Amino acid sequence: MKDTDDKTEIILAQWQTCVEMANSVSQRRDTMNNIFITLNLAIIAAVSITWDIKSLFILVAGIVVCTIWMLFIRNYKLLNTEKFNVINSIENKLPVKPFNDEWKKLKNNKKYKGSTKLEKTLPIMFMLLYLIAIITIIFLKYCSQGGC
Repeated sequence: MKDTDDKTEIILAQWQTCVEMANSVSQRRDTMNNIFITLNLAIIAAVSITWDIKSLFILVAGIVVCTIWMLFIRNYKLLNTEKFNVINSIENKLPVKPFNDEWKKLKNNKKYKGSTKLEKTLPIMFMLLYLIAIITIIFLKYCSQGGC
């Protein structure tokens, strides 16, 4: 019986370490999102100050920044997915499975939306804003030259 208790104790310690690492990744992900939000707000501020044909370069840079942001979101999703796969496999060796149980309940809840899908909304909205601004600036420049 002692060997079984020792084994369970080791598995539980490994599980706890993996959960802490997953939480650390989530915190880094939140920090990364905050950095990209701040950067995009700075881009919007810069464009609102200049608002002319030179703004196109800033707006294109904004689209590039959002694309990089989307790639980071995808990478963090993949990393978190694998971390939770490891956590779930460790849980299969434990008497209770809180993450497995939580995930099963969430997947069956029609109101639940994956956080990655929600997270991608912001860079997509910034990209749309930048595209609209690019079209508007080009249109205004074209009209100011008598093209309208």
